Amino acid sequence: MNDFADSENKKFITPKSIIWFLIAMVFMAGYYFLINVGLMKVKGT
Repeated sequence: MNDFADSENKKFITPKSIIWFLIAMVFMAGYYFLINVGLMKVKGT
């Protein structure tokens, strides 16, 4: 059982990890987008 659990833990590519990866990418993209918009408003362009 322990060997099976260890082999399962080595598989990082799971539907759950992919979903969290996409959420993190969207969150970071939105964060940088807000920063860019904020900088544009500060510059007055």
